[in-house]
Amino acid sequence: MNKHILGLLLATASLGSQAAELSKSFLEVGYGKTKLDGSPSSVTPRGFMIAGSYEFASGIFMGLKIDQHSDSLAFFNNLRDGEYDVDETTFNLGYILHSTDSERLAVGAQVGEFEVSTNRSNSTADTRRLYGEYEHAFSKHISAYGQAGYELLDNSTDDDDGVFVNIGLRFSFTQRSAVVLEYTNGVEYTQSEVKYRYTF
Repeated sequence: MNKHILGLLLATASLGSQAAELSKSFLEVGYGKTKLDGSPSSVTPRGFMIAGSYEFASGIFMGLKIDQHSDSLAFFNNLRDGEYDVDETTFNLGYILHSTDSERLAVGAQVGEFEVSTNRSNSTADTRRLYGEYEHAFSKHISAYGQAGYELLDNSTDDDDGVFVNIGLRFSFTQRSAVVLEYTNGVEYTQSEVKYRYTF
């Protein structure tokens, strides 16, 4: 059965004569979860996200993303570990270096705030990221993207920095509507999201 599904996905990716539209002008809403390094294994805050981005004719794009994740529904986890809330707001500014009908290469920078709260403590870090991004359309229904860059989390007690990686897979079911699966491995956390994207 798995071989048939894999074959169908490969056939779909190779048959499309028209590539999916690759654009940085979109709105997204979705649901995700965050795993914090050093937190108890039972703690996985979940919640909603909203994002928007706009691409100018010059190739410059900018966007804003807001994540709000909490484990407040996990009652027994709260009794043992305390409630964990993760709130992140990120502003993005980038530039398209190279673009064709089926692929794009971009660079960008992000600044924002990453806040982790429990019923015992609160920690806020300023975030800064520099990254390169490659996006490829396999067909008019399937595209993928990957970001790799350097991330700095700067809080009042210490700084954490290192490489971060972000990958995504987009399944378009109309010219403007798509479902996106995304995974991020950051300096002190991992995050996975499923979201609806409307491209305009």
